[in-house]
Amino acid sequence: MTIFDRRNETMRPDLVEQVQLERLQALLARLRRNVRRYADIVGDTQIDSLSDVSRLPFTTPDDLVSAFPYGMFALPLREVIRLHSNVGPGGKQLVCGYTNNDLIQWGRLTARQLVAAGVTSNDVLQIGFGDGFLAHSLGFMLGAELIEASVIPEDTSHIEYQLQVLGSYRTTVLITTPTNAAELVDLLHATKTDAQSLHLRSVILTRPVPAGLREDLETGLFARVQCCFGIPEITNPGFCVECEHGRFHVNEDQFLVEIHEGELVVTTLSREAMPLLRYRTQVACSLQRGKCSCGRTGAMVTPGDRLDGQLRVREMPLYEGQVADVLDKTEAAGQPFSLEISDKEVAISIEMSQRLFGDQMRLLADLREQIRSEFRTRLGIPAVVRYVAPMSSVEERDLPGQPASEG
Repeated sequence: MTIFDRRNETMRPDLVEQVQLERLQALLARLRRNVRRYADIVGDTQIDSLSDVSRLPFTTPDDLVSAFPYGMFALPLREVIRLHSNVGPGGKQLVCGYTNNDLIQWGRLTARQLVAAGVTSNDVLQIGFGDGFLAHSLGFMLGAELIEASVIPEDTSHIEYQLQVLGSYRTTVLITTPTNAAELVDLLHATKTDAQSLHLRSVILTRPVPAGLREDLETGLFARVQCCFGIPEITNPGFCVECEHGRFHVNEDQFLVEIHEGELVVTTLSREAMPLLRYRTQVACSLQRGKCSCGRTGAMVTPGDRLDGQLRVREMPLYEGQVADVLDKTEAAGQPFSLEISDKEVAISIEMSQRLFGDQMRLLADLREQIRSEFRTRLGIPAVVRYVAPMSSVEERDLPGQPASEG
């Protein structure tokens, strides 16, 4: 049984409830005093037991968008030492702030996951996510350095270089995305490299994956695979711990979790800079309580699909509305288009028109490159651009609300 914070991870359920209630009551007092948005809606509501939490209002991602940038902060900006941006509804920007104590706690929560994966001070950790995962990288670095493991923060999308580092530095633990891990497996096969020639023994993924993919990655990399589950606005990594039995245990000394109409709802109990009350995560989830043979007592969650239409392209979050926003920044603004989204790329089919390509003699290659560049710069994802004849009917378009083609 490998546990980093035995006192909190194995706390008796009755003591967990006592800690949660005390911290929730303190949280409400801070929100009334320091966050106007909460003060207006919480009022004088009193919480005498955890069952009273249903009397409190929800917080939604739209609330975070409308409060951008600092409207949800519970402390003056001078006390917030780090800011991270996240993607909210429709691709709108959210911001999360952290005090020094928040970062210390984040490191301790991440260390729980790393130790559960068997990481020790003797390990060499390689962090290889690719573009767009700086917050994840920093979170894992905090936890790894707390354990005093050696860390290689080589956050590059150059897969051949990642493999080279794995061999040269004798990496024992790889922290990466499922997509990146699968590409490493493909590269090993393509270069006829024996995975057993590496020193890798453990792979930690940024999100849960199906059992079949986990088995393929374990076979291809000849290493044990464990997964994380978290919400960027709450914390990721550090929200819960996957134990050796594949169960996700919530760190309940820090988070109060509920399931409302099949959706995961989370209250942050100790966060200083930006505490969240009953935050609707937009993630389908089920919750179980009971004894686990790993020794942890935290509630066990089984995450499901997103409920807000958020997609994932090369692990980057994407909403369909973002595509139209990006095209509006190019010469193709206003043109009807259709969209195909896979886990590796976005394919956009843009209608040809006299306005766009006729009198002005615009070069198709230049426009294609302009669109691809905008997608890389603004969204961090690859795009394939095709030109097609005008569509015969509006039903052929994947996105509603696009201008109809003029006959």
